[in-house]
Amino acid sequence: MVIPSIDLEGGRAVKRVRGRRGEYVFVGDPLELARRFSQAPLIHVVDLDGAERGAPANLDVVAAISDAVGGRCQVGGGLRDPASVSRALDLCDYAVLGTLPFTEPRLFDEMAKSFPGRLVVSLDVSEGWVMGGGWTARLLRLEDALRLLEGRDLAAAIYTSIDVEGTGVGPLVADVEALRRVAKRIYYAGGVSSCAHLELLKRAGFDGVIVGYALYRGDLSCVGEGFTY
Repeated sequence: MVIPSIDLEGGRAVKRVRGRRGEYVFVGDPLELARRFSQAPLIHVVDLDGAERGAPANLDVVAAISDAVGGRCQVGGGLRDPASVSRALDLCDYAVLGTLPFTEPRLFDEMAKSFPGRLVVSLDVSEGWVMGGGWTARLLRLEDALRLLEGRDLAAAIYTSIDVEGTGVGPLVADVEALRRVAKRIYYAGGVSSCAHLELLKRAGFDGVIVGYALYRGDLSCVGEGFTY
């Protein structure tokens, strides 16, 4: 399936290039986009301001998106404690965590036990390393990260290839079977801009592909009703 992505900055929907603040394209009103994608089985929402501040910053917009899609969303950005995760899960079906599982493993263990089957971990990967610090710092090797995530009853794991994220140059495919040790559903994000890219990722075994700008531009003619391809 294709999972439309809505990235929020200052209450607006934007698309950043390789995650860099100030290097973005304004893509529209987030609520209008949510209505446009209302038939999708899942919407991926990123609170960019929240990620940078360390606390959710666009919950009112997330709430409006959730209402438009019947709660079929996963939201991340600034979810650093159980209270913020709980608020996110009041709005969306799933909460997305980034570096917290690796920087605060004990806290993550508590969260995984408190919210079984409702947490998604996003792995931002560059050259085999899981990255943090705004994608500037190497945290640990991917294989070590996967070992830490095993047995946590995660809803899904997202593999984001940050070297191509936001560029549309094509995906950098990962070993899906290794990723499947930590979650039943594995999603890919980064560099997707054509139906050929979607087909490549489908053959590789990914359960879903998170796409933003290519959907906004109408580049994915193969995506049908229900956001299948």
